[in-house]
Amino acid sequence: MDASEPIVIYRSSNRDGATFALEPGSLTRLRSEFGEALHPRSRVFIAHETRDDHERVQASIAEQIVMLLTGLSESRLEKLGRVVFRDPVSDRDLPRSAA
Repeated sequence: MDASEPIVIYRSSNRDGATFALEPGSLTRLRSEFGEALHPRSRVFIAHETRDDHERVQASIAEQIVMLLTGLSESRLEKLGRVVFRDPVSDRDLPRSAA
């Protein structure tokens, strides 16, 4: 396993919220490494209560998104590489914001 390759979570936004999904290659790596300990979900939708910042992933929900998609904590996934949130259209990594 190449720890230099990140675990990628795609984030798609619309006016109602954001959908998060594991990138297929990342899911394959996670299944290979964690086997039955991994409890993946195909996608998670988080509704917006206010206008969404389409350029950022809120740091306050990032850990929960990772846990919901994989059933594992972000710290447990670190041995495979860092977790990044990415826009599936632009293929750009999205920074995490404190707000």
